[in-house]
Amino acid sequence: MCRVDEMLSKKKKAFAALVTIGIFLIFFQMLFFDRPLLKIYGQVKPSETLDPNSPYYGNIYQDRYGQPVRNASIYTNETYYTDWKQHFPEIILSMEKYKLQNPTHNPKAFTKSTSTVSLENSKANFKVGDTLVAHIQAKDGFNQDKTFGGDYFRARLICRSPNGTVTDGIACKIEDHLNGSYTLRVPLLMAGTFTLEVKLVIPVEGIDWFMNFTSMHNNKGLIYTATLQTKEEVECNIDLNTYKGYEDKLMCDYGNPRDGEPWFCLLPPSGKCSPITYLVCRESHRQRFPKVSDGIVQIEGSGRQITVSKETFNYDAAKMPAPSVYLHQGYWMKTLNSKLVTFREDFRKCLENTNVYMFGDSTMRQFFLELARIFSLAISGPDSTHVWQQPKIAQSKDTSSNISFYYRGHGPPFRNPGPPSSRPYITDSIDNIKVESGRQVYVIFTIGLHPLFYEPSLYIRRLSVIKKVIIRHHKLFPNTIFVVKGMNVVEWNEEWLILRYEVLLRDAFKNMPNVFYLNLWDMTVVAPLYQNYHPIQEVLAPQVLLLLDLMCKA
Repeated sequence: MCRVDEMLSKKKKAFAALVTIGIFLIFFQMLFFDRPLLKIYGQVKPSETLDPNSPYYGNIYQDRYGQPVRNASIYTNETYYTDWKQHFPEIILSMEKYKLQNPTHNPKAFTKSTSTVSLENSKANFKVGDTLVAHIQAKDGFNQDKTFGGDYFRARLICRSPNGTVTDGIACKIEDHLNGSYTLRVPLLMAGTFTLEVKLVIPVEGIDWFMNFTSMHNNKGLIYTATLQTKEEVECNIDLNTYKGYEDKLMCDYGNPRDGEPWFCLLPPSGKCSPITYLVCRESHRQRFPKVSDGIVQIEGSGRQITVSKETFNYDAAKMPAPSVYLHQGYWMKTLNSKLVTFREDFRKCLENTNVYMFGDSTMRQFFLELARIFSLAISGPDSTHVWQQPKIAQSKDTSSNISFYYRGHGPPFRNPGPPSSRPYITDSIDNIKVESGRQVYVIFTIGLHPLFYEPSLYIRRLSVIKKVIIRHHKLFPNTIFVVKGMNVVEWNEEWLILRYEVLLRDAFKNMPNVFYLNLWDMTVVAPLYQNYHPIQEVLAPQVLLLLDLMCKA
């Protein structure tokens, strides 16, 4: 009996020793690595945070946001640059000709509003089902025909009500022939009298300036200031180590510790790379933009009216390339089947027992709030008064539909102020998704407006990392549906920069299984946003309905 008691006593002592060692290890980990092993969801093994098959993969890194991943040093150029110009061969070819023909950059030789547009057959009797063809000839300030392309023209065929509201409209496609001439095409899907509106958004010479502005070793897109735990303030940026005058400065590396997404800050006077507690954007790019064009102007011949007579026909979208949507009598229609873009009750049925994760900027947050309104969901989450990108959840008020929407911002650069935790990287957010049995998962994301004024290679790198994470996620959960939300037309001189990222974003995720692209460009060619990134309700509502239609058909 005494031997048994003695054995039990030894076991208790051994167990107590193991517990003591365990507590010490946890304390050691938290003290020296600032990576707690005890999470709110229970105990997590260190290996689980590194194993892609673990539901906790990536969680540990969100605790590291704002922490230095490398000590102060002089960091040379990172090798993450990709040539974005391969997506725009017509721009590059035209740029070479422009620099040869106008080496002094004489503004008088830039493309002007004297450029002309003319119908291929001005006497034709147009019928529904025909294709309208027009030709644009770029002209310079001397009223001479340009001999190279690259200009950014935008065109739409519209009908206005007596009060000036656009009630009908469709975006036109423009082909650049690289010799100063362009061909415009648009399918005629509606009967009535329409106006062909063609605008010169920016000449190729202005595009050249924007390309230089957003190139490496040149002007900064935006300037960020971080407040450190030491109360010191330092300048930060995604590619700070590449700027002229910064090459030999000591910097702290605050990048994503897992995938290497760059983020650098200058070494503070204390000489210590302490954690970032808050980040603000102090200066805008717009303060340094010169006048690079005459603004967005209609060209000569724009405003020409045509009449289209009604005729029954079978429209084949595959044989007649056309925009994704068009506006008819105040309602948006899908070009593929001429069906009305509207709310359907089967959307509610389609989203029963689903989790929808939405990652991105303020335009994605608009989508989140509109979806919560449509489905009468209850919104909860931290206060967003001062940090609007705080995480939000919208859920059913009862168990009848069991729908959940989640919103998170995206990683830096992110102009809105807030702590590092308020700007998680999309890659980490995707890795943190735990797919529950019996529930369909959708992931909607967008990125582009906040890094708009940076060298586009950084943007391509961000997209390629997201693509790798999607592939990795699909290996574990192949039924997850991803939707990439496209960009909007914003009518201002910098619009071409948005177009550039729209093309890069669209191309990055082509031909991926269970990854779909939500094209909003065609809609906003007809109804462009004016001097504001955020769509008004009349544009936002049909865009969200297009998203629902895409999700429920995927």
